[in-house]
Amino acid sequence: MTFLQLLASLSPVISVMLFLVLLRMPASKAMPISMVITGLAAAFIWHMDTNLLAASVVEGLLAAITPLTIIFGAVFLLNTLKYSGAMDTIRAGFTNISADARVQVIIICWLFGSFIEGSAGFGTPAAIAAPLLVLLGIPPVAAAVVALIADSVCVSFGAIGLPVLFGMEQGLLQGGTSMAAAQIAEHGGTYAGYGRFIAMHMISMDLIVGSLIPLVMVAILTGFFGRKKSFKEGLAIWKFALFAGLAFTVPAWLINYFAGPEFPSVIGALVGMALVIPVARKGWLLPKQPWHDFAENEEGAAVAHAEAHFSQFAAWTPYLIMAALLVLSRTVAPLKAWLAGFNISITGIMGTSLKASFATLYAPGAFFVAVCILGFFLFRMNGNAIKNSVTVSCKSMIPTIISLGASVPMVKIFLNSGANEAGLSSMPVALANLLGSSLGSIWEWVAPIVGIFGAFLSGSATFSNMMFSGLQYSVAENINGNHTLILALQGMGANAGNMMCVMNVVAAATVVGMAGRESEIIRKTMPVALGYALLAGTIAFVWGGF
Repeated sequence: MTFLQLLASLSPVISVMLFLVLLRMPASKAMPISMVITGLAAAFIWHMDTNLLAASVVEGLLAAITPLTIIFGAVFLLNTLKYSGAMDTIRAGFTNISADARVQVIIICWLFGSFIEGSAGFGTPAAIAAPLLVLLGIPPVAAAVVALIADSVCVSFGAIGLPVLFGMEQGLLQGGTSMAAAQIAEHGGTYAGYGRFIAMHMISMDLIVGSLIPLVMVAILTGFFGRKKSFKEGLAIWKFALFAGLAFTVPAWLINYFAGPEFPSVIGALVGMALVIPVARKGWLLPKQPWHDFAENEEGAAVAHAEAHFSQFAAWTPYLIMAALLVLSRTVAPLKAWLAGFNISITGIMGTSLKASFATLYAPGAFFVAVCILGFFLFRMNGNAIKNSVTVSCKSMIPTIISLGASVPMVKIFLNSGANEAGLSSMPVALANLLGSSLGSIWEWVAPIVGIFGAFLSGSATFSNMMFSGLQYSVAENINGNHTLILALQGMGANAGNMMCVMNVVAAATVVGMAGRESEIIRKTMPVALGYALLAGTIAFVWGGF
């Protein structure tokens, strides 16, 4: 591989790093520019077939439709709860559980946030959880940091399993054929079975790594933002924190084992809240004195006592219905088949072997919209409130549509570049050959770092998996490694990348009124992300899969 070809294969990474990170352009500008640069590099340096290049753009645009519907549905539900007043009731319920900020952080970010991630994904949990913490008197930057750290383990199964079931599946496709065809054949002949097997490896490692996250969160909360700057004050509730960690990861492991990767974060979080909230109310596993002692120089918000407009059950009803719809649509075979029958598939894009499909009724986005419409009646929203929830949701989607409408085609060009006049392998395979030959002996630690890098650049674990699953699989081939375990490490790295990815950090900083302090937030979350990834790599090494 020549130097120019190396630059071409790295064009998605270099361009996103330059425009999104260094020049701090918004994603709605950085991603289209990056897509154009990647396309030009593929055409003129990689000599990619131009018809396939154009078809890859079309494939990417079609593939972006399903995640866009999910994001819109999640935002729509959030705004429906906001303008109906139901969110005030949910916030009041959290206030009454415990006066200890450490407990509030664990319940709101780790458990409630995991539920939101499982339902919606795409960075939504931090955007919801962080403002809730600020309303409870936690400093804004602290709220953003802990909310981002919490949005990690649950990402494996975020947005109804999208990172594994969509991101990895798409990342393993090259020219319309999966690189993992042999493994898929061993697991029922469909990717869903193999995706479940990959996710099983991820959540098994997270029984150790992930269960420590609540303890890390509270240690950072007190160590960096407490008045005494004492990590010991956070570690003082280690029994409660570990209990909360396992209260999510153990049910998540069981749900993935029995039902697959669509439900673990949703149901695991609900089970976790059912276990942890009563323990918190009773004060079990906790010191006698609650902790809420933040540094005086922090710009904390006064504790807000939200007014409850509805009963807690009524306010939570949309989420409960959403969870029920998701479970039923994925477990009741006749209903699943009926809904999946409305999916739209397109084959032979522009005369190539590429294909794309997008869900209509089966996609969670459709359920979100249905639940929102039900919410209009449940909460007796007036015309103005309904109008606000709809218009605000639609307007907020414009930058996201542009960002994803460029990100997915860029990834598709990257993946489909194997058809070229230069006689080269596809860009990820060529990179894999280079990386595998130089770093293959320590790949169990490199693999999750690659996943982090992908999420950091793209803003999404799903897109990190799309971009680098093919690379990871190729490296596994080159070093004769365990394909499944390496893909699991890619996924865990992508999860960790959510803690520090630019898009999530910007969103979290903005919602707590701390725009401009993103670098401060990243400096706090980056060591945790790296530690999470490296510990996962160490477990994989001990596991003996390499």
